[in-house]
Amino acid sequence: MAEYRVEIQVDDSRSPQDKTPLLETSGETHDSNRKENQENDDETRLDKTLAKLDSFLTFLGFNQTSVSSFVLSWGFLLLIGITLPVVILELSNCPGCEKGQIKTFEIDIVISQACLAAASLICLSHNLRKYGIRKFLFVDRYSGHVERFSDHYMQKISDSMRLLVFWVLPCFILKIAREIIRILYVRHESWWLSVAILFALIFSWTYVTTIFLSACILFHVVCNLQIIHFEEYGKLLERESDCLLLIQEHARLRFYLSKISHRFRIYLLLLFSIVTISQVVTLFQTTVYNGMITLINGGDFAVSPAFMVHFFSPKHL
Repeated sequence: MAEYRVEIQVDDSRSPQDKTPLLETSGETHDSNRKENQENDDETRLDKTLAKLDSFLTFLGFNQTSVSSFVLSWGFLLLIGITLPVVILELSNCPGCEKGQIKTFEIDIVISQACLAAASLICLSHNLRKYGIRKFLFVDRYSGHVERFSDHYMQKISDSMRLLVFWVLPCFILKIAREIIRILYVRHESWWLSVAILFALIFSWTYVTTIFLSACILFHVVCNLQIIHFEEYGKLLERESDCLLLIQEHARLRFYLSKISHRFRIYLLLLFSIVTISQVVTLFQTTVYNGMITLINGGDFAVSPAFMVHFFSPKHL
């Protein structure tokens, strides 16, 4: 029988890299590891930013994941936001106090601001309890965009928190000036009692106002984070010719907008209703009141409706 011998020639001229094209070079491996480490660092910094935001919302009572947190949240609102100022206004009422305050006006302001804070707690705590802070802000790590936009996310969140300070600070200064004027016209037994009432009213107002404005800021954050994706979609339209990819991205953006609208629609309707009713009540009370209304005794009544209308406008939300 004839023997057949098959010779296999190997071309030794090829380099080891050509022989094993599936193996990465050390340089490529190093670049890949460095990129992965950078993404992990960005993710860690974003986690810290979200954790700080979540802690801030928990401090204000938005995180009602347990019975105890639910009771504490609403207990503080009822005690600090409603009971404390109403008791102070009732005890400080006197025959000649109309020059510095009008009790019915002040109680109406307390109730309207407490309603705004209550609406904020009801709607936002429900969404946070259902979705969590990541999914609620649409920065879930499984959405595939966290690694690309983590720096932009952190920047938007930081800018929104600074905006909250800029919102609260001027109103806080006006409230302090208003309460100092109140002390000068509404006399108490001692200056120590007047100072204690001053701090109690300012603390109550700051607590309730911060809850309301924090909910507005959270809506502001959600919308601004989506602006990042719209800007990226505009760039995608310029460089991408794949119609299927463009349609998929467009559908994803529409889905996110519909979810935002669904999660905030009840909240926005409640705020619109409360602000409108407050304005109508303000109109009727100022019309029916027979005494003299000045900037001193009606200061809160003049500033609070203007504050609600101004900061609840679409420009600020």
